[in-house]
Amino acid sequence: MNEFVVSWCRSEELEVTRSRAYRKNDQAHVEQKNGAIVRRLMGYGRFVGAEATAALGQIYAVVRLYGNLFQPSFKLQEKTRIGARVIKRYHPPVPPAARVLTHPGVAEADKQQLQAMMETADPVLLFAGIRAAQEELGKRVDRRGLNATIEEPAVIELQRLAANQKTAWKSGETRPTHRRPYRRTKPYPKRPSMYEPFEADSMKR
Repeated sequence: MNEFVVSWCRSEELEVTRSRAYRKNDQAHVEQKNGAIVRRLMGYGRFVGAEATAALGQIYAVVRLYGNLFQPSFKLQEKTRIGARVIKRYHPPVPPAARVLTHPGVAEADKQQLQAMMETADPVLLFAGIRAAQEELGKRVDRRGLNATIEEPAVIELQRLAANQKTAWKSGETRPTHRRPYRRTKPYPKRPSMYEPFEADSMKR
């Protein structure tokens, strides 16, 4: 949490607190979607520069709708402990928007607005937007941003994208943000050749 977030929380009269004392698992609940959503979409590369920031904002804007409107998720219903065994039962997987529509504490005006958003949103277009933003991020991964050239935004054909979904897994990694060339960081060890037996003795001396 940086100073901008702290100042915004104070302006909105939100209490800024740290994790509870002697509760080390609180951080796991805060970052439980970091691997399932953020790293799965962005990868583990480094993004620097205004262009990369704009591409990140673009993909987050699309993922917000795609994940909340169309991606079902499990929610824990009950947890029973029998000795050392823990039995968990979950609700049927539904998108988060469906849970909001059935929640009694949400106002009807908000439900109507959310329902209209679900009717107008297209999951294929949103998925194509995710792939286009990932193409842009894939060009800027591990770049410092200063020497990165500005290129035209990627255009994804919907018909080709929909036709390749059944066999896309055969071509390997389809996410451009995860296609990173292998770079060896350790130096290659210098070993004596088997055709030069005296080289090892000279190295010891």
